[in-house]
Amino acid sequence: MQNRAGLTLVEFFVVLAIISTLIALLIPAVQSARRLAQETVCKNNLHQLNLAVGQFAEVHKKLPLPNRPGYIGGWAIEILPFLEQRALAESITGNLLIAQAPPQLQPAPTIFRCPLRPDLKSSGTNLSFPAHYVLIPTSRRDSFLLFDAPNQVNVPWFTSPESSYATMQRSKGPHHDGFYFSRGFQQGISLMIDGKIIQ
Repeated sequence: MQNRAGLTLVEFFVVLAIISTLIALLIPAVQSARRLAQETVCKNNLHQLNLAVGQFAEVHKKLPLPNRPGYIGGWAIEILPFLEQRALAESITGNLLIAQAPPQLQPAPTIFRCPLRPDLKSSGTNLSFPAHYVLIPTSRRDSFLLFDAPNQVNVPWFTSPESSYATMQRSKGPHHDGFYFSRGFQQGISLMIDGKIIQ
């Protein structure tokens, strides 16, 4: 009698069940690692933007002026030279309305994008990426905080949205419904959830 090599139907289903179980255990770990990597990118962006706003303030002895409603400008545009984006900054001439945004402004520079937020187009124009970060200046504009934008913020990134600390405390953000933020002229990133600073 000749021996036949191979798997029986029962052995095949046992192997298939084991592989399925391993995949089911692996998928959440992969998703968790992916989210952690995305949060790290967001925190690094905040750190770099914080440094750029601080450098602008040191050079000009003041924070960038707030943007005029309906126009391109404000802190996000003013700090471009401090983010190795001088050519992009120089391509913006005069007082441009949002509707007149040149094509090179439509995709936000990578540093202005948090990968945890969807790349939805903003409501202000059908081409522009929405703001993922907001500036919170003090009342005398001598210091600032830089936050992830609240989930409901849907304006083009080049309008440089500003907000208040009280508004952020009442809002929901992209990180476990909270926000990462940096304190102007200081190192480090903190996390706020439900209006409370966690770290």
